[in-house]
Amino acid sequence: MNNPRVADTLGGPQPREQWESYLRKDIAHWQVHDFGAWHAFERSTDQLVGRIGSHITLVEGVIEVELAWAVHPDHWGQGYATELAAPARDLVFSRGVKSIVAFTLTDNTASRRVMEKLGMTYERDIVHADLPHVLYRSTRLDLNLLPE
Repeated sequence: MNNPRVADTLGGPQPREQWESYLRKDIAHWQVHDFGAWHAFERSTDQLVGRIGSHITLVEGVIEVELAWAVHPDHWGQGYATELAAPARDLVFSRGVKSIVAFTLTDNTASRRVMEKLGMTYERDIVHADLPHVLYRSTRLDLNLLPE
């Protein structure tokens, strides 16, 4: 999503070629892991709400599954991030993953609230993309999900 207000929270605007690369990586991720990212649209208007999902990522050298979302500013404050991230989280846990992380810039209080609403717990401060972030984590046990 290249809206300037969203891009500011994700490291800045990206050229079209970068977004095409992200799309190819998203498709490959789904094929390998059976979970990934998707785009959500408002039913009544077909307007893009955001990009939500999960993917394998490195956090300070450790392989993690990250839950991530980027909501278009027209839809900020309407509960979409929490509503859409919860099934993404649940999908990952249904695939047998035991722990999931989310991180954001330290001053992004809206995303921190989403993480907390999702039952995630602050774990520690980290550096990601050379910027200070906070890392939150949730496990299957946090949500009382029984192993399959």
